[in-house]
Amino acid sequence: MQKGTYSKEDKEFMELTDKSRSSSRISELINFISLNNYKKIGIASCFSVYNLAEQLKCLLEKEGFETIIVHCKESKLEASEISSNLKGISCDPISQAEYLNQQQTDFNINFGLCLGHGLLFQKYSKAPVTTILVKDACHKHNIMENFS
Repeated sequence: MQKGTYSKEDKEFMELTDKSRSSSRISELINFISLNNYKKIGIASCFSVYNLAEQLKCLLEKEGFETIIVHCKESKLEASEISSNLKGISCDPISQAEYLNQQQTDFNINFGLCLGHGLLFQKYSKAPVTTILVKDACHKHNIMENFS
């Protein structure tokens, strides 16, 4: 494996990342957002963990960030528009990204989106994205539990 080639901007970004390290991931996130002077934060949440996402939103707002949250079924996309085999309301990660793009967020958080949905959200988001919660209902979102 060859070493990556880093631009001046990439190196500065890596330095800020290093400066934001903390004992908890949430503290690290807050430090990172602050150091990058991000003001408007988007949260793309799965509807099944929406209450937890609301807690994160309140925490970020206490820290002084404008925070916008959108859950995966908010657009009310009919699943049959994705596939004739599907029924009901579908998750819509592309509309989540488009909505946060329209809101001109500086930084977005994937909060519990399904694997493929998170990938689509990240693909269509104009702002940088990090994942804070990985959905794993089997292990209460602790993806490393019973890992062997």
